[in-house]
Amino acid sequence: MSQQMNLFPNSSITATEIAGDDRLFDHDIELNAVDEIFSSSHRLHTGQEYVNFLNFISRFPNYSPLNCFLLFIQNPSISYVATARTWTRKFRRRPKMDARPMVILAPMGPIRFVFDIKDTQGHPVANGLLESPPSKPRHFRKVYENTLFNCTIQGITVYETSLEQGNADTATRITPALRKKYKDLHLKKDSNYLIIVDQQHSLEDKYSSLIYELGHIFCGHLGIDSNAWWSKRRSVNVLSEQIEAESTAFLVCRRNGLHACSKKYLTAQASSNQQLPIFSLNAVLQAANYIEDMGKSRWHKPKKSSRY
Repeated sequence: MSQQMNLFPNSSITATEIAGDDRLFDHDIELNAVDEIFSSSHRLHTGQEYVNFLNFISRFPNYSPLNCFLLFIQNPSISYVATARTWTRKFRRRPKMDARPMVILAPMGPIRFVFDIKDTQGHPVANGLLESPPSKPRHFRKVYENTLFNCTIQGITVYETSLEQGNADTATRITPALRKKYKDLHLKKDSNYLIIVDQQHSLEDKYSSLIYELGHIFCGHLGIDSNAWWSKRRSVNVLSEQIEAESTAFLVCRRNGLHACSKKYLTAQASSNQQLPIFSLNAVLQAANYIEDMGKSRWHKPKKSSRY
């Protein structure tokens, strides 16, 4: 296990003392841009503040997790944001003369400017119009099925079986010994990981368990393979791995309207005023974004890089 370090500003470790690639856990490497900003934020000192921050990201499922992070850094008190064009066409409102735009990344371009509702004027907005519609059961089943299909494309075998009480769902790197142990599954040659999910669980619980295990894979806790878009992570301690995987599951569940499922994650941090150990927020945001993409449609080949 790597030595625990303080993530926050009163730590003796600073970004200027670190040089190298984008990993986060050694003294001789440089923080990437997201983790550097996260580590220096005065608003994210404790576990409780961190969970509040994740709840902020969950409130805007129409924007990528990274864009939600950018919005939080610029103005954590926003309630609803949209472009000037959207405010005009959909809500018959327009930005005020002294409105302060916020910058996010655009899907097909460098940046996009958005405005909070408090910085607009015009027609009143009807109650409930700004709320994201809850996920419909039929739609959610499609999300789960798409995710399972794309796991296969990504080289991840998901096996549903009845687990004995006390046995946890697990994600495992497939080795020759594992292939021999699970020879009845006829694992494909291009399968690199195995996730076991309890088939007795509800659809929502199976999905949340799957997300959690995918979080471990996509945060780099099990290494990389030929299809990997994620970074090779070394010296990540068990507690940091747990926080990253739970944060990923918490975000994806909440952004899909599965609030009950999200409650089982980050329970130790939700009411804690203790400072968190060091971990990579960048890995969490990328993993959450990728998993959300997996539920939208069925792929023809693995995605080679995360797409914000």
